Amino acid sequence: MTKSICALAHKPGSTRDQFQTYYEENHAPLAISHFPFSGYARNHVTGAADFRWDTISEFWADDIQAAAALMAGPVGEIMAADEERFMNRPMIASAGVEEVILSQGGRSGSDGSRTAILIRGVADDADARARLLEWAGGFARELPGVSVDFTSGWTQVAFPGEAVLWLPGWRDGLSTPAGLSAQILHVRHVETPVSQLRGNCTDSRPA
Repeated sequence: MTKSICALAHKPGSTRDQFQTYYEENHAPLAISHFPFSGYARNHVTGAADFRWDTISEFWADDIQAAAALMAGPVGEIMAADEERFMNRPMIASAGVEEVILSQGGRSGSDGSRTAILIRGVADDADARARLLEWAGGFARELPGVSVDFTSGWTQVAFPGEAVLWLPGWRDGLSTPAGLSAQILHVRHVETPVSQLRGNCTDSRPA
């Protein structure tokens, strides 16, 4: 199974709340009806007015390239037309992901709260990567649902992190390891049940 990630922003003249509402009520159901996802989640940013994007989406598929190839045909036309209704398409920032799951369990608090820590300073640096994983491992010893995504950009607009540390609940005041910079985002995590996804008959995605 492979994973990708995408940062998305609202169309000029609209708001973050309008974007996130349309995404959940219209765009996510449309995507689910066309793509063979085996996992699909949206992380809607709360606060963080200085952050240029509104939602970070996560996609899992048995063949992510095959899923992406659908965008070259009629499905892509349908999705692009819907994106034009609410999304700032030139701001789309997507990436392939190497997902490292450090602890099993729920990815968010009971209220859907989750923290995304966007990390810079780990690209092509094995020592920095090791420091990040050691730091993240400390959270994983105490918390369920801790993971790190190492990103590899797919679009002209760079994804806003070379890695993302995901933690359940909302957390602040975290000190990153030396040599790394971080932006901490509070998000509202919404995950589509696997039974509703075209790519799943059973839950085949890692917990």
